[in-house]
Amino acid sequence: MSTQISSSGRTRSSVNLVRSSHSWTEAESAAGFVLRYLSPMRKQLTAVMGSTEEADQALRILLTHLVSAGFGEHRKGRLRDFLARAVKSCAKARLTERGETSADQQNDSGVTLDPKGWLVMWRDCLLERAWRALERMQHQDPSRPLYSVLWTSTIHPKASLDEIAAEVEKACAVKLDQVKLQQLKLEAKAAFAQLLADEVVETLENPDKAAVKKEIQSLGIGSAFSGLTV
Repeated sequence: MSTQISSSGRTRSSVNLVRSSHSWTEAESAAGFVLRYLSPMRKQLTAVMGSTEEADQALRILLTHLVSAGFGEHRKGRLRDFLARAVKSCAKARLTERGETSADQQNDSGVTLDPKGWLVMWRDCLLERAWRALERMQHQDPSRPLYSVLWTSTIHPKASLDEIAAEVEKACAVKLDQVKLQQLKLEAKAAFAQLLADEVVETLENPDKAAVKKEIQSLGIGSAFSGLTV
């Protein structure tokens, strides 16, 4: 992301969709990398298995396999597709452990996923990771409360600048005038969009600009990039 002040005093921001070039297929530790995405997997498995306890048992099977075998020959495509298959596989394996299906019946064990539901869980996970990364940026430089400004603006979309400034001051004890607040709003939006793009990149096998744009569209997160140069 680059941010600069033009001669007119406006802040202009741009997002590099492929700033990060690290694909999930290059991860040194498959299990360690997948741990980032436990939240959507656990939610999906809870829906499939009927309880968080059973979901955790299925996840144990998956993580044990990844520790010993890594991604193996499945190291390709989109990570969300790989993990959807992994969720089904470990759910079937857990059913076999419980004696509800034999190993040779696993393909017909009735474990099904809701594709739309999984997509929503996956999208929410990436958004949450971007929010947490923006929050860490604010902790590193409390004088520039990017997270507080964007979060307040997001949850109170109809709030005036003065109302947003008051909420930000209450949250992090930083007083902002309207000019500075406007500047930080755009900087925060660009920073969040960049962090979100970085998250998307790491879930693709070949993250070129076209692939990242396509995935952003597929996940329905294009609004995070509106008004920015990408």
